[in-house]
Amino acid sequence: MSPRAFCLRSANSLERHKDRFFLLVAFALCGIAVPVRGDEFCATRVAFEGGKTSEKLPGVTRSGPGIFVSVRLDGKDDNLRFLFDTGAGRTVIERNVAARLGLRPTAKSSIGGVGAGRVDVDVVKGASLRLGKVRLNGVDLHVADIPEFEHVDGIIGYDLLCSTVVIFDSKEPSIVVTTPSTFQYQGSGDVLPLQIRGRWPFVRGTLKVPGVDPVTDDFLVDTGSNDDVNHPIIRQSKGQLRETSTGSGGFGKSLSGVIGPNEWFRIGSTTIPATTSVCCAASEEVSRQLGAGILSRFRITFNYPQGKMILAKYSDR
Repeated sequence: MSPRAFCLRSANSLERHKDRFFLLVAFALCGIAVPVRGDEFCATRVAFEGGKTSEKLPGVTRSGPGIFVSVRLDGKDDNLRFLFDTGAGRTVIERNVAARLGLRPTAKSSIGGVGAGRVDVDVVKGASLRLGKVRLNGVDLHVADIPEFEHVDGIIGYDLLCSTVVIFDSKEPSIVVTTPSTFQYQGSGDVLPLQIRGRWPFVRGTLKVPGVDPVTDDFLVDTGSNDDVNHPIIRQSKGQLRETSTGSGGFGKSLSGVIGPNEWFRIGSTTIPATTSVCCAASEEVSRQLGAGILSRFRITFNYPQGKMILAKYSDR
């Protein structure tokens, strides 16, 4: 997948949730555009109603491990159900929904996933979205066909994250959005460097698979995936592996891969015992991935503007 596109879910999610939403797409008054640390400029402008600087989004729901937010397009009354997905570098709206709302694309582009190849899409430039009392201006909507395995109207990630601080609680579930200039963290969680590359967030971690020395690498933080921790090193494992297909059920063609147990994964001060790892996707970036199987253990603060991610274990709260 291109660093400028969003990703699909990978094999572990597909095997465990064949009848669930991971087959959808294994894929954000005043305000200013702000830069984020990395190779992308954030064109999204955020505004809070009533002069506030922080807002807990209404209508946040969970279905399985997936977290959904309620979104309205400016001038429209429809409450739309968008998947919140840090692996979504572009905001996506389902083609039938876009047609129903009378949206008129003015550009064309393409998107890819963990599967091979790309898919052509239409683009609605510069839309305004409302998430409760938070307004996002300057959002490009990528119009795509999303398989109807579970009702979803769209997907949002980078366009919400790039200009704000987002506190993500998958257990409650809740999402709190704060202006970066007013945010202060006073908890005891791990404050980790976060790299933004091609609209994707990456964090450092260490993975151990059977019979191989631990490997430290940058992992894509992907809340939209139900996987645990994926890395090409699993191919070298001396443990039991089985063949699988990656990238099926969404954009791009399926690829052959392997799936098997790891021994442990360490992120910050936390070492997580044996889970499952998969290899490999269509690009190096999405073959090194943290999914909800790991991320759901933490209350996570995403601070893209300052290049930080804060992990607070639920057991410490």
